[in-house]
Amino acid sequence: MKIIDLHNDYLTELNNREIIKYLKNNECYLHSLFSPIWTTELKNPLTLIKNKDKLIKNDKFNKKTHICIEDMHFFEENMKEDILSINPFYCGLCWNYENNFCGGAYSNANLSLKGKKLIKFLETNNIIVDCAHMNQKSFYQFANITTKPLFCSHTGFKSIICDDRNLSDEQIKQIVKSNGLIGFYFVGKYISNNKVTINDIVKNIKHFVNLYGCDNLAIGSDFYGTKDLPKNLKNYKDFENLKNLLLKHGFNNHEIKKLFFENAKNFIKKRD
Repeated sequence: MKIIDLHNDYLTELNNREIIKYLKNNECYLHSLFSPIWTTELKNPLTLIKNKDKLIKNDKFNKKTHICIEDMHFFEENMKEDILSINPFYCGLCWNYENNFCGGAYSNANLSLKGKKLIKFLETNNIIVDCAHMNQKSFYQFANITTKPLFCSHTGFKSIICDDRNLSDEQIKQIVKSNGLIGFYFVGKYISNNKVTINDIVKNIKHFVNLYGCDNLAIGSDFYGTKDLPKNLKNYKDFENLKNLLLKHGFNNHEIKKLFFENAKNFIKKRD
């Protein structure tokens, strides 16, 4: 079974040689891989983004890999052509804290006028706005002005673990109502109160599917963005373990295919 992962930070964390090796080792498991460059702590974000983009476009695996941007804090008006030449699949306006554009999960800031202009620029050019790290204020302000399906690349569920990095039930309802997509991540502290196991992954997925159905949830693993992962779910080969456990908990193969692959594929088609 092929996998689409909406959020894997390998482009940020690995050097060029390691990136090529990683793609080769995982080619057999992957249909598509979305990798954001996390810019929050970078001195020259645009330079690194352009270098990684060039690497991916020159490699034979470029059809499987889609570059994205996590935290547009560095963006200036004179960078528009650079962003368009990179053509990221999605961009997150912020990380966990506020910047000139909006409020991050652990801040109380609003979506700013600059943020609204950036959203207009991105959406006009068919670049998806990722609301994964927005606080609730900015999320709802964004939801009120966008005409696109809402997208959250990697998150958990606040009703299970009450952390501002996770989505509330009302946010989930709004994303589902918009025919949007949510990527579920495997980050232990956001999905379990104890040492995370693969059973916690299944518990969270069951929770979502029981409440909202199986059509708006996908995978946004956050591989390379965390080391806080279940011991039996640290790479794409381990998805077989997740599949087998989901089957034991009553999921069928069609539902699993939706979660691992089809829901994300259908959402990608909307953008293309």
